[in-house]
Amino acid sequence: MKRNKIITASVALSGFISLVLSLWYMSADKKVSLSIIHAKQVSFNTVDEIINFSQLVVTGKPLESENFVTFDERGFTVDAYTITQFKINKVLENKTTYDYKAGDIIKVAEPSYIYDNGIMPGKTKFSINNYRNMDKNHSYLLLLVPDFKYDDLYVISGVNEGKHNIDIPGNDGEKVGVPHGEKNYKFKEELMKKFNIY
Repeated sequence: MKRNKIITASVALSGFISLVLSLWYMSADKKVSLSIIHAKQVSFNTVDEIINFSQLVVTGKPLESENFVTFDERGFTVDAYTITQFKINKVLENKTTYDYKAGDIIKVAEPSYIYDNGIMPGKTKFSINNYRNMDKNHSYLLLLVPDFKYDDLYVISGVNEGKHNIDIPGNDGEKVGVPHGEKNYKFKEELMKKFNIY
């Protein structure tokens, strides 16, 4: 009788420990840690330089975003970014072959992505030069170039230099810790003035 009680208690304790560990793992697996990748990037000296380099200059709002990561046959990362659907409000400059207008939706590659840590709990968000993804609650000015690999995808010119939150004037907090942060805010002011965005 005593032996049966011990076995029952052991099974119950084992089940309880398994439940606690499962709950801990599920909770830990939802956590996302940030890892900043410091990378050499195209950087511009003037607003005219970045405008001349860019093929498409638009304002609008981000819609849905999805993580996009591909690997080669050896398991090395080939492409890694966030693809964001961006609804155009105004086309300010267009040197592409497409006749974009207000209401059109384009795909923008944002230089960050999330990597599942596999059996280890949690995920890691990798961000190039501390880039912060666009917020669906805000409007942005984007300076873009077509991606060389995917013709329906656009890349932000100069990473942080080509994305500006136009809902928050001046220092919007999105450039904290990015290379040439002060220059980014100066560019924002000059671009908003040049394109009459207020």
